[in-house]
Amino acid sequence: MQKLFAKITPFIVLGIAIVAFIFGLVLLSYLLFFGAMVGLALFAFTWIKEKFFPPKALTRPKKHGRTLDHDDFI
Repeated sequence: MQKLFAKITPFIVLGIAIVAFIFGLVLLSYLLFFGAMVGLALFAFTWIKEKFFPPKALTRPKKHGRTLDHDDFI
């Protein structure tokens, strides 16, 4: 009985490893699919928001004076 168990153990371990690998691929594909759906929903929400509520233009006052480059100090 031990001889049979010793011969069949590698095949059982290999079978479990193959099933775990396939399960991991399926889980990864579901995660990628749902991640893409969430990303698409966020993109659509942002696009619609930008379309109907455009951002206000930022106006900065002009600065007067002189700009100093680092080359001026050498």
